[in-house]
Amino acid sequence: MADHPDILWYIGSNDGEVPWDPRHRYPPSFTALREQARNLDRLGYYGALTTAKEPISLVAETERLKFLIPEYPGVKPPTLLAEQAQVFDHYSGGRLIFNQVNGADPVLARYGRFHSKDERYAVSEEYWKQFKRLYADDADAYDGEYFRYGAQYKPSIPGPRQSGGVPIWGTGASPAGISHAAAVLDAYLTFMGPAESMSTLFTRVRKAAADTGREMRFGVLASVIVRETEEQAWQRFEWQLANTSAESVLATADRNLTSFGFPVLGELTSDDAQVRARIEALRHGRIPTRDELEFAPNMAAGLTTWTGAEPPFDVAGKGTGNYLVGSADNVAARISEMSETLGIDVWILSGWPLVSEAKITAELLFPRLGIPVRPGRDSDR
Repeated sequence: MADHPDILWYIGSNDGEVPWDPRHRYPPSFTALREQARNLDRLGYYGALTTAKEPISLVAETERLKFLIPEYPGVKPPTLLAEQAQVFDHYSGGRLIFNQVNGADPVLARYGRFHSKDERYAVSEEYWKQFKRLYADDADAYDGEYFRYGAQYKPSIPGPRQSGGVPIWGTGASPAGISHAAAVLDAYLTFMGPAESMSTLFTRVRKAAADTGREMRFGVLASVIVRETEEQAWQRFEWQLANTSAESVLATADRNLTSFGFPVLGELTSDDAQVRARIEALRHGRIPTRDELEFAPNMAAGLTTWTGAEPPFDVAGKGTGNYLVGSADNVAARISEMSETLGIDVWILSGWPLVSEAKITAELLFPRLGIPVRPGRDSDR
């Protein structure tokens, strides 16, 4: 492990003081995306997780920032993705990372992909192995189980090529998902949850990777609200909840639960009394309280901009909206403790509004984590 973890942030058009509530959303604009990219680059973030739509247009706004771009394996032919990756690395100087997304059935159906969950991992394993071969300029024809293409006759796209290929990051906690991770991924990601559950998962993944003779990095995704004091951080967390309408959360809750194979809210239950309290609050049209959301020191279930596609307040135990909340000293201590004890190399953090919270996080956390801080500047050139 390095002396400090690599810290990534988010770039996205869904932004605002409380962006998961339509009343408090900023109007989307390309100007805002450019401002996000410039600030993350100047503040010293390692990279940014963004959508697949805009990153190439943001390369010129940055000098060092890496772009973590989601891809559903098989939606694009591996030959096409390899060519796009070569172009991106040519213009960026090798700053591309792919976030391998296995996806949910309703999402993949939009793109004409109808494999079962376990079969999607088999498709993905073949896909990424061929992608890496093609990225490295292998021109031979290929005839596999899921993909087939002819010999490459076009001249190679100019370099550079990343040593070892474009890094592939991703997740997968089922037996098939862990087997896939061990075979394909360069970094294994999970949403933040209780330390014990993350430790159990990482141990299983490390063993699977070791059994194949591979090593990988480990990363955690979490949202963050960090301030000088505990009181200031929790006030911000509770202010965002107070400005969230229960209707906006409940509008998509059942759809999002069933899309991931869970029962609807009216039938959902949990072995965890605190999670049951959150479920009951939502059933009665109420936003859960801090006591119902805070599950460990400086950790709480919350809402994010992807709540519109995920179960809210971690009622399904996926960890997708979990937050680090607290003083700079305490949040840095939690990150350092988990990084050390769990072997975490990467933290993908988020907070809203994206630019202002990125600045606060860099100013308060980076010095405490041993990350060199670059002075924040006005985003205008």
